[in-house]
Amino acid sequence: MMGSFDSALDQQQIRHGYSLLELMENLDHEIEYLNRKRIGATVNEEEKERITRVKRSHLRKIQDCIQELESSGFNQWLMERQLA
Repeated sequence: MMGSFDSALDQQQIRHGYSLLELMENLDHEIEYLNRKRIGATVNEEEKERITRVKRSHLRKIQDCIQELESSGFNQWLMERQLA
């Protein structure tokens, strides 16, 4: 059944999927920024620990987004679009 995910995802689900992708990209950019900041020589140990906690939190959020994109069918829907 080729169009099964077409009918299973409405416009709101599609917009939500793209919003999750955008959130993941923003979190990834912030992690990159935090990595550069953490490497800086002027950052004390307490700040490095805070940065590490924030990065771990961001990574958990990214994992949650990936899981939601997969379980919602959005990943499959998007792959079908890219292969068409």
